Amino acid sequence: MSGLYRLSTLSLALFLLSLLHSCWWHTGGALPFSDPLAQHSKHYAFIHANVIPIEPPGILRNYTVLVSDGVITAMSPTEDTPLPPRVTPIDLAGQYLLPGFSDMHVHLTQTRDLQTFLQHGITRIRNMAGGPEYQSLIGIPHVPSLRRAIQRGEVLGPELTGCGPFLDGYPPENGLTTVIDTVAKAQDAVRQTVAAGYDCVKIYNRLKRPVFEAIVTEAKRWNIPVVGHIPYDVPLERAITASVKSMEHLNAYLDLSSTDYRVAPERWQAYAQQTAAAGLFNCPTLVLWEKYPPYEAFDTLTTDSRFAALPWYQQQFWLTSMPDAYDISYAPKADFAQTVLRKAKPLVKLLYDAGAPLLIGTDANFTGVYPGQTALREMELFAEVGIPHAAVLEAATLNAARFVGQEEKEGSIAVGKRAQLVVLSNNPLENMRAVYDTVGVMIQGRWFTVKDIRQRLSS
Repeated sequence: MSGLYRLSTLSLALFLLSLLHSCWWHTGGALPFSDPLAQHSKHYAFIHANVIPIEPPGILRNYTVLVSDGVITAMSPTEDTPLPPRVTPIDLAGQYLLPGFSDMHVHLTQTRDLQTFLQHGITRIRNMAGGPEYQSLIGIPHVPSLRRAIQRGEVLGPELTGCGPFLDGYPPENGLTTVIDTVAKAQDAVRQTVAAGYDCVKIYNRLKRPVFEAIVTEAKRWNIPVVGHIPYDVPLERAITASVKSMEHLNAYLDLSSTDYRVAPERWQAYAQQTAAAGLFNCPTLVLWEKYPPYEAFDTLTTDSRFAALPWYQQQFWLTSMPDAYDISYAPKADFAQTVLRKAKPLVKLLYDAGAPLLIGTDANFTGVYPGQTALREMELFAEVGIPHAAVLEAATLNAARFVGQEEKEGSIAVGKRAQLVVLSNNPLENMRAVYDTVGVMIQGRWFTVKDIRQRLSS
């Protein structure tokens, strides 16, 4: 495996020192709903909208969509839709209304990240590694607590799903994992993940086969999905039959240290079909390899204007983890990330062609991967490998809802569904770069323009 969150003892020590150094309570920009920006209407009418509902595919031109208390109550042609009293009209003047986008592989480092996601039209995220509740004292969100605050309307943010701690074998690949090397520990780790309020069990590379089997068995008992890296000791066919719910980084196909294929290309088609039949989601995170920090060139990151806005402890983490990012067997190391990206792209297209469900994910907050805009770039990369734009949008919206079992309530625009919406100034069905043209989002029953969100971020 590459240096994906692999920390040496020194790196981990420096990271923890940085956390202690920065130990003060803050909310990182996650303003409560008592602030002036949050005093919004509960009833809206999006008029003159070009609606891209996702399901069914296509565009409903010049429509009105009525929203009350965060739920879509009606949608019909604008000319046929009288506005009810006490509704706040939002004239989109031909702009495009879609379900909000998702990033299903993130690592929250501050609650301020939530507004950054919203600024880019992302209304659902999945945090891929949990931690202890006390980490909130230094600014790193405790996801179950943060999710409850979002659900109560105390914090503005996307819908949030969170996995528990990394579960890895011995020796662990990084200093932030929980070592699970016996069946008893595996069973206990699953129970602790459930008791802590997480939504999924996160597995990692070095779990041994008996421990993996114990995790998936115990997880089924508690009805909690298992997601993450397919361990080296577990063949892909077993991950499929064991009902692992999502695979990250295509790691069962590609060794992310040597870049060698773990599955021979002539067997991809069969496995892709099995994956589709099993409903195993793939979260390829192509953008991770495009943004991977350049070999021996960390200064290219520090000169990025966004770097200065990162919390001090995250800057320190990025700096100290750089050597481990290239603790790999592939040579020449300078070509590593480009090689992974080149080999991963055809796999993504093959999985799509086989009908295997795909998720948009980025590994946001891994070194060099900034939250928000990178999810939009991931959508572009999907389009670049040949996936139709409508299918890319489905991966970013309805597939995320399907993954969390909420497809009847969100992920498309229809009467009775939650109004988790994004407005774009241009049509992404024609040009995928339109996903960057965010006008505003509706989340938690309230409408926020990009200007509103930027004001929150600058406050």
